[in-house]
Amino acid sequence: MKKVSIKALSIIIIVWTLDLVTKYIAEKYLSGGTFVPVIGNIWQFRLVYNTGGVFGIFQGNAVVFHVLSGLAILFLLVYYLRSPYEDNFFNTAISFVLGGALGNFTDRFFRPGVVDFIDMGYGIYRWPTYNVADMFIFFGAVILLISFYREEKNSKQRENKPAQKA
Repeated sequence: MKKVSIKALSIIIIVWTLDLVTKYIAEKYLSGGTFVPVIGNIWQFRLVYNTGGVFGIFQGNAVVFHVLSGLAILFLLVYYLRSPYEDNFFNTAISFVLGGALGNFTDRFFRPGVVDFIDMGYGIYRWPTYNVADMFIFFGAVILLISFYREEKNSKQRENKPAQKA
């Protein structure tokens, strides 16, 4: 079993801290349903507490999401430690997802729900409000998929490569 690298641990802590700091700022300056436009109503900040899951589904099931969040973090950590992948691409992806998951997990214990504050869309067509942790989870998942694709492609190339003569 491999150990968590200093680089991976640093990324996890930076993502987690960045998420918690931005949520603290959001709670401090966006209370009372305040909307702060960044680019008109296309991109704005507004404070929302999500007591459900991704995209706000199953609101009010906090205990279920406490357990599911904890299990997801544990699964990711064990997967990382047992994974044969050693490349920076994979390690960065897992670190992004773990840092974001820890940020949202922390909210579930110390706040009324996960703090979401980034609101994007046009008119009535809005993306569900999200936070910095969600961004890192999303980008980490995308990078992870790319990492798996690259590894699969490299593995097939190694299999198809003719044996070299001695």
